[in-house]
Amino acid sequence: MAIRTVKLCKQKGCSNAATTTGYCRYHYLKNWKKIKQQQKKKAIKNLNKYIDHIMHKNPDGYMNAIREDLKNVDQFARKAEHYFAEDDYHDIMDELSHDDVERVVDAIKIDDSF
Repeated sequence: MAIRTVKLCKQKGCSNAATTTGYCRYHYLKNWKKIKQQQKKKAIKNLNKYIDHIMHKNPDGYMNAIREDLKNVDQFARKAEHYFAEDDYHDIMDELSHDDVERVVDAIKIDDSF
């Protein structure tokens, strides 16, 4: 007979089974806004890590590399997959439309002092 383990909700004092991101359904919904804010912060940190990697890997042409990655979502997903958790990547990209990506790419400027 196999022993089955059940993870409990992270919320202090709750003994319900964890179903989503370590919380039971009730506490996930109750803490949804806080959870989403933490996920966005993590996604931003991972995006910065990705950009730093591209800058160090290709110091002369990093702007073009980032532009090309952002224009081709599939290529960006392949290159950035080890920097982002799957949910983080979708959190970033789902909130951006194609026009938003174009606006971001066009607004990227090179800091000569860098």
